[in-house]
Formats: sequence, C-alpha cells, structure tokens
Amino acid sequence: MRMIIHGRHLEVTEAIRTHAEKKVGRIKKYFNNIMEVDITLSAARLKTVPYHTADVLVYINGHKIKASSTDEDLYAAIDEVVDVLETQITKYKEKLRDDKHAGAVKKVKYNPVTKTVEKEAVRRVVETKVSPKPMDVEEAIMQLEVLNHDFYVFMNSETEEMNVVYRRRDGDYGHVEPGWK
Repeated sequence: MRMIIHGRHLEVTEAIRTHAEKKVGRIKKYFNNIMEVDITLSAARLKTVPYHTADVLVYINGHKIKASSTDEDLYAAIDEVVDVLETQITKYKEKLRDDKHAGAVKKVKYNPVTKTVEKEAVRRVVETKVSPKPMDVEEAIMQLEVLNHDFYVFMNSETEEMNVVYRRRDGDYGHVEPGWK
C-alpha cells in the first residue's frame, strides 16, 4: 500500500507524518487490495478559531473511497477520518461479498397462519442481447476458438436462421440449428 501525504497551507512535520501513517495504516486490516492512499492535510483560520481538515482518498480495486474530517486539532481530525474510512471500507467489503453471493440470495416470506418464516432461493437471470453476424459453420467455429468461448451464436448464411456452435467435452464441436422446418 502506497501512502502519499500532502500539506495544504500546512507544513507536514515528521510527527504529523508518523501519526497519519500509523492511524491510516490501520485500514490495511479491513481490505487487502488497497493500492494507494492519498492524504491531504490542510489548515485554515476562520475568524478566531483555527481548524484543520484531513481528506483521505483510498484506491481499492479501481474504486475510490473518500473521507473527510474537520477539527480544531489536526491529530483529532486524522483520528476522525480514519473512523469514517473504516466504516466505509467495511461497507464496501460487505457490498462486494453480497454481490458475489447474489445468486444464493434467500427470499424470506412470513406465513401468518402457521407463524413461521419460510426461505426460498432466488436466482438471478442475466440477459444478454446478441446481434449475430451471417457466416457459415466453419467460420463460426473459428470465432469460437478465437474468442475462447464454450459456445458461439451466429446467423447461418445458408439458412438465414440463428444457430449455435459449441465445444463438446470430448474436444469435438457441436452445431445446433432450429428444427421447425
């Protein structure tokens, strides 16, 4: 995990850098694939009260998680932003876990007569739209090999109907065409 610490209107001392690295480094235990952490520490003065802001941007698996915290004390702002990050990363990790197990989601129904809860598995159906190109069977088998798929949908140029070629378990190829003629 690469950690970059910037200061805006603030000189980042070694003590501040050490504190930020130690506190923000705690998020490693929540997620293994954290690529980079960008920490921006800033100071400003509003009327008579100085305030400090800690902005953190975490790059995980191509996604960004952003957290910000403002306090009179810079160290307190860093501590608060780490608490916010821990919550956000935990939610992100749970979302990933739930998305991976979405096919096994249970649908819960309450039966008021028997006063029981019944669970049933719900399967998602992923729809794919295909715009098949007209070609002959040999060309479709070549496309199947090039794309390294298990099957390939194409428009048969001879019959002008939708056909499928597929790779069989024995290594040969199968050809499916409609039989309603």
